[in-house]
Amino acid sequence: MSEIELTKWILTAALTGWVWFMKRTIDATEQRMKDIEKKQESFRDDYLHKNDFKDFKIELRSMFEEIKTDIRELKK
Repeated sequence: MSEIELTKWILTAALTGWVWFMKRTIDATEQRMKDIEKKQESFRDDYLHKNDFKDFKIELRSMFEEIKTDIRELKK
């Protein structure tokens, strides 16, 4: 084997190893992104409901009304 052929084999092996590592890294990153998207959807479904927010707004308004009433009574 000549020195040039040996260099070709070493470079080919190094390039193959690098490509394999990059493919593995990309696959792992894609899988993590899919997992994060699933968790985000689950979070959205479990915690963020418009009706719950409406109930919270109604409760908050009633609390403000109570505070306004208390302040008006203090002024008297």
